[in-house]
Amino acid sequence: MKSLLLMITYFTRIQIKYNHEYKDRDFIKGIKLFPIIGLIIGFIMYIPVFLKDIIHIPVIVLFSWLIYIWITGGLHIDGLGDTFDGIFSNRDKSRILEIMRDSRIGTFGVLGIILLIIWNLVLTYYIDLHLLIIVPVVGRSAAILSAAASKYAREGQGMGKAFIENCRQREVVFSLIFVIGLSFIIGYPVSLIALLPTLALALSITKYINNKIGGSTGDTIGFIIEISQSVFILFTYIIKGIIG
Repeated sequence: MKSLLLMITYFTRIQIKYNHEYKDRDFIKGIKLFPIIGLIIGFIMYIPVFLKDIIHIPVIVLFSWLIYIWITGGLHIDGLGDTFDGIFSNRDKSRILEIMRDSRIGTFGVLGIILLIIWNLVLTYYIDLHLLIIVPVVGRSAAILSAAASKYAREGQGMGKAFIENCRQREVVFSLIFVIGLSFIIGYPVSLIALLPTLALALSITKYINNKIGGSTGDTIGFIIEISQSVFILFTYIIKGIIG
């Protein structure tokens, strides 16, 4: 229970009391619960859907993604912006890592965040809104898969290092079972079809990042979360169009 509360405290803005001293082992034990954090976020994102009889769908979609940004505090979107700035700077490894650590955002970061938000708003309108519950779970499952296929790219300590170095086969298996089981429970098997190419692309992007900077960081894991969510929505949209 301590590990779950710690993960909620660190990865969301949900106001809960965590009256325990921080310990690395609690954080490490909580890594496998990361998809559950995604499920909590997904359920809260879904709340505006209950108003679909009195509010137009585009407004519901907007509210859902505003809730997402609020509840995550933009943590992973910040990682996406930093990763765009670093990876597309066309510099060497040390300079890329330096750029990614800079608190200032650059042109590539701004463009990446804007495109991501537009992408999510537009495509979410065309999918079944029940899938909003699954989308954050997919993103966090992809993050675990990405971390398991990486090593930490920076020197020194940090939660990014603890996360990346402690994602192994057990965490990957648990996350995959969780997201697949959730798809069956919600009753949208189309999400299972979209899941495979999403995770394959996440691994491909991870390999590219590893080649650029010699591993992953907290920022690149955030990047994987956001990109995987958006790609999952895209694949869901495409598959829905194919199978009707």
